[in-house]
Amino acid sequence: MRNLNAKTVREAAQGKWLEILSAIVPGISPSCKKVGKRSPCPVHGGVDGFRMLKKNGDGAFKGAGGCNTCGFKGDGFALLMWYRQSYNGRYVFADAVEEVGEYLNIKDRKDERNAAHNNQLEAAHIQKLREKQALDQKENDVRIRFILKKIWRETIALSEIQAEPARLYLSSRKILNWDTPGYAATLRFHPKLRSYNEDGLCEGEFPAIVALIRDAAGVPVTLHRIFLTTKGEKAPVESVKKMCPIPSDRSVTGGAIQLGIPGEILHVAEGIETAMAISMAIGAPVWPLVNTGLMETFVPPVGAKGIVIWEDKDVSGGGEKAAKALQARVWALGLKCARHTPPLTVPEGGKSVDWNDVLIQLGRFGFPQSKRHAA
Repeated sequence: MRNLNAKTVREAAQGKWLEILSAIVPGISPSCKKVGKRSPCPVHGGVDGFRMLKKNGDGAFKGAGGCNTCGFKGDGFALLMWYRQSYNGRYVFADAVEEVGEYLNIKDRKDERNAAHNNQLEAAHIQKLREKQALDQKENDVRIRFILKKIWRETIALSEIQAEPARLYLSSRKILNWDTPGYAATLRFHPKLRSYNEDGLCEGEFPAIVALIRDAAGVPVTLHRIFLTTKGEKAPVESVKKMCPIPSDRSVTGGAIQLGIPGEILHVAEGIETAMAISMAIGAPVWPLVNTGLMETFVPPVGAKGIVIWEDKDVSGGGEKAAKALQARVWALGLKCARHTPPLTVPEGGKSVDWNDVLIQLGRFGFPQSKRHAA
């Protein structure tokens, strides 16, 4: 054929090289399925000399790859020529353009113009979709912020008469420090809050403990809720503990529920109940990090010189893993850090124990003075 426009074919192939090479070059196909991973060279063999380049997405976008012995090729055309020449002798750039163009169904100048036109239409369509998505996201963010502000505006302090369900729930867990000065700015109660399951279906309206989650800079991001019954029991919902949606320009990564103002040594735990139990036992502020994922990414506040991690003991090992990850990050920042595990055994058939369980079973005697400091 030899009459295809190389620029047109190259533009049409961008981002599709792994698909193209897998289809027309069986010898390279295995490497296309594991970009960046080493595999035998399709030309001279060996064990692990060949790979499709992963850096900057070159493997997918440009088709770059090669072998430590045979050399690396900067794009899919060069890679195809290298492979074909090793088996078929004379195989030039025009042949590569023709073969790739045929796979992409670009067969003559008219088709090239049609392909270019279709690419332009597709690009315009994608741009419109992006603009619509951006507008939809902006509208969604406005809706999320409205809901968050409304929920928070409707909350009351845990010490208010109407917050009895929250106090009953906490009391059942031997937690009695709900009226700690400063808590009301972060930890509150909503008398009647709707709960939705994973499918977005409303499960009813329930009393709830509501906590404010701030990012690493202290900026409010979203809310965390613990749904209860009027008798202070866990609500009959799919998930008792839920985080509210997060605006697209905010992130909870590195953040926490900042219960109280810490000193130079900051104590952290996973759940709200656990943090309050520890704080009650040791007489110092303890920040809940909500879950193991946020524990791993937590960023200590400016001024902190040490972190004490009160981890959960899970059968799965998730609490220990998250605590170790945070400890490593804290040490990398040049800060002191200590980890403490509950001195209890996970009961048969149970999933975990935490420091709230320690308070319930051992009282304050389960929290030795020596465990209040960072190492």
